[in-house]
Amino acid sequence: MARGEVLRWCRAQGLFAPGDTVTAALSGGADSTAMLHLLLSLRDALGIEVRAAHFHHHLRGAEADRDQAFCRELCRRWGVPLRCGGADAAAYAREQRVGLETAARTLRYQFFDTLDGKVATAHTADDHLETVLLHLTRGAALRGLGGIPPVRGKIVRPVLCLTRTEIEAYLAENGLEYVTDSTNGTDFCPRNRLRRQVIPALRAENPAAARAALAAAEALRADEALLQAQADEWLSRCRIPGGLDAAALAQAPRPLRL
Repeated sequence: MARGEVLRWCRAQGLFAPGDTVTAALSGGADSTAMLHLLLSLRDALGIEVRAAHFHHHLRGAEADRDQAFCRELCRRWGVPLRCGGADAAAYAREQRVGLETAARTLRYQFFDTLDGKVATAHTADDHLETVLLHLTRGAALRGLGGIPPVRGKIVRPVLCLTRTEIEAYLAENGLEYVTDSTNGTDFCPRNRLRRQVIPALRAENPAAARAALAAAEALRADEALLQAQADEWLSRCRIPGGLDAAALAQAPRPLRL
């Protein structure tokens, strides 16, 4: 079921074109291990070449070393070319005066930028729901409430259509092993707190909450794209020699000025 769902999603969202090189961002966790296995099983149907990449954040000590060793062995057994990178996320956070989670993400995506072709990240529908809720609690307009897009530049999300429960079922059905980040079981960051405390309450109200948020976000992204196109058109009409007509800009509908 998961395989067919991912194939339909990839085709519907236009994630890949025949001949694409796709590097799976592999942490060794449940989501990324399932994603890599799914991409390998679908590479002929999608016409893609599959590789993998692992980033070591130099956090969690021996546990992170274990994760990298797991990824190396997994890719060796599955015959997948693996590229490893790494950086000291804690040091970067101190230097840039940002949170540890932000530092780790920034360094990870800088590494992804060095990879050829497209980079597949293992965000799921549950991750998407958490992101929408984070944006909502912090205050967000349409773009923020649009959550995690299926495509952003070279980044693609082939398992965004699956819930975490479906990922776990896929792993069990295929007898796939994976590693677990011990920090996932703590409340050290807002995302974890939402995952552990808020999401279960939402799922109790609606077991399909993650899928509902995914569908709603798709509609909101379409609305945001339409408004952006109209705003660009209004801006072009307000251009005058040497700048913009401020009075004409002020007449724009409020949704176009946000």
